[in-house]
This record gives sequence, structure tokens and C-alpha cells, in this order.
Amino acid sequence: MRNTLVAFILSFVCMFAVNPKQARALDLPEDALRMIAETTTDPCPICVQRKLEEAFAVLAAKFQPGLVLETDGACRLMKTGPEDVFRLSLTCHPSAGLLQALAEGQKPPDVAFVFYTSEKRLVGISEGDHTEGRIMDVFRGSPPGTVFEGQLKLISYRYGDGPSFNYLPTSNGLLIHCTILRLTPLKH
Repeated sequence: MRNTLVAFILSFVCMFAVNPKQARALDLPEDALRMIAETTTDPCPICVQRKLEEAFAVLAAKFQPGLVLETDGACRLMKTGPEDVFRLSLTCHPSAGLLQALAEGQKPPDVAFVFYTSEKRLVGISEGDHTEGRIMDVFRGSPPGTVFEGQLKLISYRYGDGPSFNYLPTSNGLLIHCTILRLTPLKH
């Protein structure tokens, strides 16, 4: 209970301390990802629920709608699936530090930034939060495995586990809802 209260207070403070208009690097809150990974081997359902609540509070503080995230040399976006799956993963996830912090059998969640268009939408995502056609042309024209420089804006999803994300326990996937503002494929 005390940990949940502390996480709630921290998320409240961080909500006002973060300027959502300023672009930030694509660094992930590894403490929250570690907590989620710990639930993959925890046999106690109540413990799992508490850890997930604590992790979601940390993620909610970090991933507020309106936050702009930008790639840098240490972390880029990568197309991992077919062109009809509008997801980008990170080249820097999971980090070596996160993997070392996990016990045997624990698996960090797969993190994906998901986005939408007028043709492929999701109930709960505003039409104004759809990614523009010219950016979608770049995405569709790139094969799986393409690495991108880019800029994303997190968007609100009213049916999420947090203000801009969902966790899928059966696939251990963390989906972060966004609009792509800029996407430039890197040449190899």
C-alpha cells in the first residue's frame, strides 16, 4: 500500500514537472519495465497486480499525452512487422542493464509505439491524433527491419492501462499510443 501511495505521489509530481511540448529522448523507465518483467514469473496473483499497478503509476508519470519523444544516436525506431501493422520498436530495448537486473526466466515487456490512420483506427483514439498520409507513405514504403530517425507525440487513449498506454499480459507487450510527427529511414 505504501509503495502504491509513493508511486501515485511521484506520478502526480512528475505530471506537473514535465513540459509535454519539449522533445525528449526515447529513454524508457527501466524500473517500471523491471517490475513488469518480475510479474512474468511471480506465482502470486495479488503480488502481480500490485507490481503492475506500481509499474503503471511510473509509466503514467513518464508517458503523458502530448509528450514529444525524439530519437538520438543511442536509440532509434525500427519497423518490426508487416506494413499493415502500424508499430515501431526501439533499437535500444531491452538494454543490457535491464537484462542484467532480471532473474532467470523473467522477460522484459516488448515495447511498441503504435499509431493510427483514418483507414486503420481504434475506438478511443481521436481522429485528430491520426498520423499524416505523407508519413504513412514513408512507413509503408519501408521493409521490416528498417531503422528510422523520428519524432513521436504521445496521444491519449481513454481505454488504456495508463493515459497513453496499454499492457497486454498474454503477450507481455507494452503498447504506447502515439502520432508520428517525423520519420526518416536511415541508409545502411
